[in-house]
Amino acid sequence: MKILRSGWRGTCFPYCVCLLLSIPYSNKAGLHVFILGCISAVLPKTEAYWPDVIQDLENIKNLIQFIHFDATLYTESNVHLDCKVTAMKCFILESNVILHECKDEIIQRTVENIIILANSSLSSRWNAIENGCKQCEELEEKNITEFVQSFSQIVQQFIFTDSH
Repeated sequence: MKILRSGWRGTCFPYCVCLLLSIPYSNKAGLHVFILGCISAVLPKTEAYWPDVIQDLENIKNLIQFIHFDATLYTESNVHLDCKVTAMKCFILESNVILHECKDEIIQRTVENIIILANSSLSSRWNAIENGCKQCEELEEKNITEFVQSFSQIVQQFIFTDSH
């Protein structure tokens, strides 16, 4: 289980380029480039953590075989590509139900990690508006096994589309 940590970019790229090219930072424009470069160095990286989400979902799939979990969860089984952000938001919201209903600490920690990783991977698209998509309450309620399977499928769609 990979825990999300906000990373730092390694160096001030513009500053290093200017050092390599021996360009002095004496003019006003150079100073702006230097300052903006240093600011960009401390911005958190934006990376997709979808493969880690898949691994955590696999862990949950293995763990739920040994516990009794009778809550049902709103589950999108057939996600259209134009509705994948809406569907993912629903999966994240429904994951909170698992946190509250499941008493197994390992599953709770794994679900917490999934929520953090999925939110981070989705952060740049969180405000995306997708029209004509089903809202969570309109979805069919399914058991946790089917929920995890469908969740894995939607994550696979994100992996596929993010890599192309």
